[in-house]
Amino acid sequence: MRKRTDFEVCKSIFDALFQKNPIYKSDLRELSGLGPRSVSKWVELIAFIQSQAKLKVTKIGRYEMLELEKQYGEEVYPETIEALKAMRSLLTLPPDEFQKKLKEF
Repeated sequence: MRKRTDFEVCKSIFDALFQKNPIYKSDLRELSGLGPRSVSKWVELIAFIQSQAKLKVTKIGRYEMLELEKQYGEEVYPETIEALKAMRSLLTLPPDEFQKKLKEF
């Protein structure tokens, strides 16, 4: 019997999850054919990868360019920076002046 590739192991985990969802790890072990330590290792690895920024693969001729896609909310607009500066200046005021500024709004 030959050893399965990493791709085949990962696919067997997802195949088991598609068959039975949600699933206990013991059932996942049985359906995927992995041992307890292997299942835990693979589940941790998959969860880690899924928590990362999405990898974008672009083929340029015979080369492939790899880049991480921007996360939602990663871009900060100048208006946001100005609003944060204004908020910070309000928060550094003494309490009585802060109350006066609040009443102005």
